[in-house]
Amino acid sequence: MLTPLFLSVYFQLVGGEFDLEMNFIIQDAESITCMTELLEHCDVTCQAEIWSMFTAILRKSVRNLQTSTEVGLIEQVLLKMSAVDDMIADLLVDMLGVLASYSITVKELKLLFSMLRGESGIWPRHAVKLLSVLNQMPQRHGPDTFFNFPGCSAAAIALPPIAKWPYQNGFTLNTWFRMDPLNNINVDKDKPYLYCFRTSKGVGYSAHFVGNCLIVTSLKSKGKGFQHCVKYDFQPRKWYMISIVHIYNRWRNSEIRCYVNGQLVSYGDMAWHVNTNDSYDKCFLGSSETADANRVFCGQLGAVYVFSEALNPAQIFAIHQLGPGYKVVINSHFYFFGM
Repeated sequence: MLTPLFLSVYFQLVGGEFDLEMNFIIQDAESITCMTELLEHCDVTCQAEIWSMFTAILRKSVRNLQTSTEVGLIEQVLLKMSAVDDMIADLLVDMLGVLASYSITVKELKLLFSMLRGESGIWPRHAVKLLSVLNQMPQRHGPDTFFNFPGCSAAAIALPPIAKWPYQNGFTLNTWFRMDPLNNINVDKDKPYLYCFRTSKGVGYSAHFVGNCLIVTSLKSKGKGFQHCVKYDFQPRKWYMISIVHIYNRWRNSEIRCYVNGQLVSYGDMAWHVNTNDSYDKCFLGSSETADANRVFCGQLGAVYVFSEALNPAQIFAIHQLGPGYKVVINSHFYFFGM
């Protein structure tokens, strides 16, 4: 049974009743510092209960990792390491490994190395345990840099207008993404958009989620078009590389081919060509043109590439093999949206 102190600490952290599935996002960054100071005066059992759960919510959400990074939690914990119990030290080292694999500053890294420096041939207290933090630092999943979408109304990236869509014989959209929902309440109701490229008349291209499925849409006139369901079960909090290939065929039906992590998972006929002279002035990453709370993406999105050709399976497999941190050399054959 959770102790009153545990409930009080986590009430402050998440701004309400704590629930590991429904309400686990840290709302007040300063409450993290208050928590570390408070735990110095608590017994070992209470500290263990609170720190173990804190590591669990760090693993569940990148937003919690980012918030903890912004308040300098790594430095706060390292400065307290020499005074903690052995059991608490194990829990803190586990948490430090999770944080360091996400982000660590030069100052924090110097502090970590200083705590490994022995005197007279004797290791400092807990120094050997801290070595495991160095082992976890390179174990990073996903792109080195990415856009973080909080899932709030209007929290999207508005792109400058595109005068003409880049297609001749087809085009390919490629990106890495990770769904990071705030909770499981509205998973079946929300329709978060991965991207949306449309004109002011509502025609163009988009992709949005319904549950764990991705729906690719091509609107040739307002309210009329084609949709294709990518037959793949996308799981929350896991990185995927998605490649959507539109292939133009002059003498037969045009096609759409969808790849996940370099492998073909779904394909079909799709008359994708949108015949318009209007500029694409409603272009968004992580949202539809309305940018309302039920249409914004909640999670992380890597660099987005729109190639002005239909990439073949070997090319897509090669891009995936290069990994999520790879940056394509910019040229005139595609648009690039990234950091």
